[in-house]
Amino acid sequence: MDVRSRVTVDLHAIRANARRLRAAAGGDLYAVVKADGYGHGAVPVARAAVEAGAAAICVATLPEARAVIAALPGIRVIVLSPLAPGEEREADGIEVVVSTPDCWTRVRDRAGLAVHVKADTGMGRWGLDAEAAWAIGHDLAIGRAEPTLAGLMSHLATADEADHGFALAQVDAFRALAETFPACPRHLANSAGALRIPAARLDAVRCGIALYGVSPSDDDPAADGLVPALRWESRVASLKDLPVGASTGYGRRYLAAEPTRIAHVPVGYADGFPRLAAGRADVLVRGRRRRVVAVAMDQLAVRLEPTDGDVRAGDGVVLLGAEGAERVGPEELARHVGTIGYEIVCGIRHREGRAQRVVEGAA
Repeated sequence: MDVRSRVTVDLHAIRANARRLRAAAGGDLYAVVKADGYGHGAVPVARAAVEAGAAAICVATLPEARAVIAALPGIRVIVLSPLAPGEEREADGIEVVVSTPDCWTRVRDRAGLAVHVKADTGMGRWGLDAEAAWAIGHDLAIGRAEPTLAGLMSHLATADEADHGFALAQVDAFRALAETFPACPRHLANSAGALRIPAARLDAVRCGIALYGVSPSDDDPAADGLVPALRWESRVASLKDLPVGASTGYGRRYLAAEPTRIAHVPVGYADGFPRLAAGRADVLVRGRRRRVVAVAMDQLAVRLEPTDGDVRAGDGVVLLGAEGAERVGPEELARHVGTIGYEIVCGIRHREGRAQRVVEGAA
């Protein structure tokens, strides 16, 4: 390996997950590739999702939309976040979401736009109240405004939780609005909603995290029929033997209570491996789970066991992914550091000279 770490993205897994989500939805799949495809690469993921039947691609910003359209001309792209002032003049041919009165004021005279009206049913973030959403939909439907009506949408706040009570209340509120809203596609479900809340599926689902084979609830993705698409690996850069009482890491993060061999791996929190993982998380060395005992900006220290006499400098180290019978997923790492799998995969940094992203499985 001529870089400090490598991220491999399997497009076969992306396609399999897209097909799984389409089957669960029973309607259209809108594949979410914002934040550079959750760290997997927006363009290759979008292409693979479309190959597997996705009807549209969702991004967060207008620049993200332009990047996808430049690589995949003719594809439907929906910008989920409100356009910044002035961007409405540059968004012809792109589907945009109206979720604030200000955004509506700026787009209502733009004939080249297609608009999804977003209602707030409980997320408490972007979204119009039901009365304002209905009024905008009515104006679009009767031609009182220039854009075309592309959809009615909302967003679930708790679909990834075991208790679906609040999510189902959101579904009820959304369905009540949809009953009197002008005819158009209705989409509410995110990944968790698409997989676990049938009432939320409607005409289309917007799926991000599950598309990448990461559990929306930080459980085992296989339980939802998902295939992990990302593998992050590095190597043993050096080995150091610590006598009793010696330490490694800032602040003597790990103190040897017995003679201990440490493998140093050239990945750290500057690359997206969380500092809080020290003393909690495992990596795979020769297919065996070994504990990370210190994390610095550019390297981490892994405690080897007395049975690891076969480990040599240059051996591969799996940070995320499977080797043999073992697997360390972003869900597991997230639990160790008190976050979510989304943040783990989005936080991996691909920088020249440090990390390389390799995409496999192109059609």
